[in-house]
Amino acid sequence: MTNKSSGRFGNPPLGIPKRLGHIWIGRQPPPTRWMQSWVNHHPTWEYTLYGNEFLRDAKFKTRIQIDEYLKRGQPAGAADLMRLEILYRFGGLLPGADSVCLRNTEELFTKPTLYTVYENEFARGKLVSPIQAAPPKHPFIKRLVETLSETDPALLDDPWISTGNLFTALMIDAHHPDIVIFPSHYFIPIHFTGLVYQGSGPVYARQMFGTTRAAYTSDGAAKTFYNYLLSIRRRAFRIRRLSAARRLKNRLFEGADQTKHEI
Repeated sequence: MTNKSSGRFGNPPLGIPKRLGHIWIGRQPPPTRWMQSWVNHHPTWEYTLYGNEFLRDAKFKTRIQIDEYLKRGQPAGAADLMRLEILYRFGGLLPGADSVCLRNTEELFTKPTLYTVYENEFARGKLVSPIQAAPPKHPFIKRLVETLSETDPALLDDPWISTGNLFTALMIDAHHPDIVIFPSHYFIPIHFTGLVYQGSGPVYARQMFGTTRAAYTSDGAAKTFYNYLLSIRRRAFRIRRLSAARRLKNRLFEGADQTKHEI
């Protein structure tokens, strides 16, 4: 679908293709009601579900890292890697499948640049979600993909550390790309730690934290166990975040000073 200006009296032209999609891989049935909410609020956008067939047939520069996460039973890490390569190839908007759209988002994407959102400015500092939207062939996404493709699969940590929130935040901090980082309440007005946005700003979606909250299962025991794990995670995440940040930063940027001297 070609992205055209809607004219002098219409909405401004988009800076990204009108391509909307979700990534859903693995054996669990997709949360179709949540995903359909995005389609309903973006009726003129081309929609694609990137599922198991796409995962099997497409060529990925990060294929060995994707396969490593799948082997570990961590599809979220594989989805993070797929997201980057899909955005680099096609551009568009790739919200999380575990989010519910509340209103059309076209007014947000007027610049031909990258877009993401803070996870929560209070609970998680500078952590951001993985890149949410982009024009195709963006050089920063290429840098992310190349960095991850050169990562030893054995060194991959939990997805939020090695391919998602922390990795993205560190790379943004190191390379300063032209990127729009939305305030968290745009897409994550209720954080999994319990923080709720109390302001009057616009809310475009709600994040359901499907993996974190075991929201993809109807098993009551699993959700009770989730609540127990969450109480532990709330206490421990600050120490783990600092430790993980130091490890990942050292690995990503080791030899950076030497490289500068060689140049």
